[in-house]
Parts: sequence; structure tokens; C-alpha cells
Amino acid sequence: MIIGAGPAGLTAAYQFGKAGVVTTVLEADDVVGGISRTAVGDGWRFDIGGHRFFTKVRVVSDLWHEILEPEDFLVRPRMSRIFYKGRFYDYPLRAMNALRNLGPIEAVRCVLSYLWVRIRPPKDQSHFEGWVASRFGWRLYRTFFKTYTEKVWGVPGTDSRQTGHPSGSRTFRSWGPL
Repeated sequence: MIIGAGPAGLTAAYQFGKAGVVTTVLEADDVVGGISRTAVGDGWRFDIGGHRFFTKVRVVSDLWHEILEPEDFLVRPRMSRIFYKGRFYDYPLRAMNALRNLGPIEAVRCVLSYLWVRIRPPKDQSHFEGWVASRFGWRLYRTFFKTYTEKVWGVPGTDSRQTGHPSGSRTFRSWGPL
């Protein structure tokens, strides 16, 4: 039994089916796709969640090409940005883009915050908050990562049981020397 007919649930059912295992997929909604679908209402289309699937893992890419018809598999350049206080920031964050967009005073504050954590890193880096703050500084953590993380994951960044730290993620790699 598989709970949820989003991309993960449907992929699991597909893989089990290929292996000859009969499965039942339970979905609370009356349509499949989870948060990776588009809802239509009154002639308008609403994206429920993320629609881009990005991977550098060959076996995952091969699976997508196996499942989708060539005309349904649309390849688009990846560009993600954060709109914050009237400006667009590259995502994953890039140092010069972020500092330039923040303005000179806030940029100096962020650089000082970054330098401070180089001298005195957070004691506990076993959770998301400490891990990100140690790589970007507290000011950038609070500006770009804290509220987003809490909203998306539904837990504080200090709840390592839920969030852990994405050390393998390109999104959260340290800026290193600015």
C-alpha cells in the first residue's frame, strides 16, 4: 500500500509494478500529482507546488525519460530566484549577487556576521540552523533561510529530528571566502 499519489508515490507504485508487485495507491485528493500539479478553476491555472524536477543523478533522469513520453518531457533551463524587498536574488544564493542586492549597509552587516561565525562558529551545528549559520552568518540565515525553512518544513531550524542539515545540497553550500 502506498499513501499519496504525488511524484514519490506514483514512482514507487511504478517501480513496484515493474518488479511484479501489485500495489494500491491511496490518495486523499480526487486527482493525482500531489503538490506537483496544476489546478484549474474559472479558466485560471494555479500551480500547487514545484513543477520542475532537477537531478544530476543519471538513474533518476533515465527513469523520468522512461515514464514520460518525449513530447511530455519538457527541458527548461533551471533558474530559481528569491524576490525579497523588491529585488531578485539568485537561488542558490551567490555571494556577490546577494550582497549587491542587499545594499551597502546591509551587505556590510552580512559580511561582518559571516566573519563573526568564522571566528566564533555556532556551538551546535548538528541541526539546520547552526549548520547554515556557520556557513553564511547569522544575518543571512535569518534573512533568507529561517522563515522559509519553518514555512516549508513546518518545524524550527533547531529541530534536528525533522530537518537535519543538507550538507550534500548545492543550495546550502558555504560561500567559503567571500
